[in-house]
Amino acid sequence: MSFAILIAGAYFKPFLILLSGFICAIFLVIFHYLIFYSVNDCKINYQLSRTVKFEVIESVSAKSPFYIKARLINIESCERIIRPAPLAMLSITSDKPLLSGDLIEGKVKLKRYRSVKNFDSFDSERNALKERIFYKGRSVGEVSSYGHQQGNNIREQYQQYIASITDNTHLQWLYYALLTGDRSKISYDDNTQLRELGLTHLLAISGLHIGLIYAIGFYTSKWLVKISKLQINQAYQLNNVFVLFGFICALIYVYLSDFIVSATRALVMLGCYLVIYQLGKNPLRWRSILYALTLVLLIDPFALLNPGLYFSFIAVTIIFLLTKHTLDIKLGLIKRISQLMYVQLALFFGLLPLSLFYFDGTSVIGLIVNLIAVPLVGLVLLPLLIFYSLISSFLDVVSLLSLVDSVLSFGYQLLLSIPKHWRWFSFSEVNSSLLTISYLSLLILLFSPNKYLSLLPLFIYFIDCKLQPQVQFQVDVFDVGHGLMVMISANKHALIYDLGPRHFSRYDYINRVLVRNINKHALTVSATLVSHLDNDHAGGLSSWYRAGYRDTFSTFHPEGLRKTCDNKQLRFEGLNIHSFHADVTGDNRNDHSCLLKISSTNYSVLLTGDISALAEATLIEKGVDLHATVLLSPHHGSNTSSSVRFIDAVNPEMVIHSSAYQGQWHFPHPEVVKRYQQRHIPQFSTAEQGHIRILFYRDSYRLEFAREQESYWFEQD
Repeated sequence: MSFAILIAGAYFKPFLILLSGFICAIFLVIFHYLIFYSVNDCKINYQLSRTVKFEVIESVSAKSPFYIKARLINIESCERIIRPAPLAMLSITSDKPLLSGDLIEGKVKLKRYRSVKNFDSFDSERNALKERIFYKGRSVGEVSSYGHQQGNNIREQYQQYIASITDNTHLQWLYYALLTGDRSKISYDDNTQLRELGLTHLLAISGLHIGLIYAIGFYTSKWLVKISKLQINQAYQLNNVFVLFGFICALIYVYLSDFIVSATRALVMLGCYLVIYQLGKNPLRWRSILYALTLVLLIDPFALLNPGLYFSFIAVTIIFLLTKHTLDIKLGLIKRISQLMYVQLALFFGLLPLSLFYFDGTSVIGLIVNLIAVPLVGLVLLPLLIFYSLISSFLDVVSLLSLVDSVLSFGYQLLLSIPKHWRWFSFSEVNSSLLTISYLSLLILLFSPNKYLSLLPLFIYFIDCKLQPQVQFQVDVFDVGHGLMVMISANKHALIYDLGPRHFSRYDYINRVLVRNINKHALTVSATLVSHLDNDHAGGLSSWYRAGYRDTFSTFHPEGLRKTCDNKQLRFEGLNIHSFHADVTGDNRNDHSCLLKISSTNYSVLLTGDISALAEATLIEKGVDLHATVLLSPHHGSNTSSSVRFIDAVNPEMVIHSSAYQGQWHFPHPEVVKRYQQRHIPQFSTAEQGHIRILFYRDSYRLEFAREQESYWFEQD
């Protein structure tokens, strides 16, 4: 490294310090990755089970098979190395409930953590990397318990104590989250509603809470010294003692929250601010931001993957830009409110690009709600909860919390009565390029002496948009593991083919993948077709009903889903749609699958469900036009399908296999792959490419793969 810096510095002397920092940062990231994120030294074969000892961190499901987050203490045939134990998501069959802290031993099939990868959806793999979850697996046979890890007794006792004193309240999840930092008691509905109201940030322990705890500690110590009337030598700097006591209180608060990322980040920023203050450095605020950011990234360079990092530091930067001094509490009520509104408005527009990028929308009502909620939570509720938690151990003050809970619950219900479309504005098809260019134009407008230059980026963008070819229709083959879920869209209308699998009778891909893509692109679902009722094709049916799309089955299933779909030809946004099936006798439900052919002037797509070679032969003998540009392989690439005659009849330019990565069926079958290879037909698989998107233009088409958009070197397969 030194040699590299020396050579570079000889050519770029003015940039030697910057270059040195850059090179050091690269080595720091690599070192951090090798120590904390690399597990390549342990060779895992999913086909083989091995004895694994692990500690249960969290149980996601309440019945067997239990889906748990576990810390892998020991893996058979893997050397113990000096690094933190990796985490894993495991499916464990057990007669007894698995509780946090349980030490378990048993035969487990492990594989590297790999989830489905879809456009415009939550990235589970990146989230797992952030949490150091490197494996997933399932138990083989029964497991046995060999003890219980007490863990941090103080922290566990504190959480149990807070849970007990806030029990039987309407908003327990709120009080528990504020006092412990644990948001596990917040339901999905409450979390969604808080996001719509723009109040989610109040529950994440951050700068607001850390600053308040510090202030309580600072002024409490000052008050105690004052009332004690101690004779103290003037040589002692009591202010340093007050500062230290306040910081210790904040540290204890973060410790009890289990050092969650947002709380730790805020504590680091507070520490940097206080150190620079004691050193008398100026400008104080900018130094504290830069030093805090540097320290956070030194501790964990992969914190850059956490959206909270950007929200935190950008929000603080915006506040520092707007206020030369801290908010003056001596201001009159009107001026104080106007100042808060000014800051809140600036935060709304400053954080808007991040909100659109990560959440596809923003809470507008939050501009008003936060003017009341932030002072209420920060200056009233949190101090009250701290006071309540301190005295509840020796005084019965349940009535105090009950009164506060009743008032807050009533106010919360009033907020929920606000119509949903007033609470949350979804921005479909947020174009990151347009967003970036718009803010670039704004910066030029604010800081450039030539204001007309601000129009140049927008002008270039709109010219580029006009020159882009128009998409006639689009086909999305979603990555749902072993299953099938396809969306055909044109002119803001969509047609859905199959609904993917459901796992453990409680988990599917409807809301987090399909509905999210529909909302992202502002699509109207015109019709839904289910090829057959196997779980891997219709598992998401109940979720689809709950999402409000029950009526979309009437086009292809007028007599219900228990009967095979209608043979029908219709027009859909300039496309020819043909639904049909093979009239095959027998009980094989796969052969009764409904097929769908989508055709434009120059291109066509054939969706085949799970038909076997028998159904393929029947369709060929009937003279059905099977020729298509794109073929979705029958039965996920099973060797029972994709016969030679069928491949020749379709004669596709490409074939797509919707299959699971290292699935138990090993689809697509090697023999099937070989048949397509012999005819020089390109093959793509959702197992390898993730979500596959095909954009059809007038005279050409283009493929996009979700896994090709993995932009970080450590995410590449």
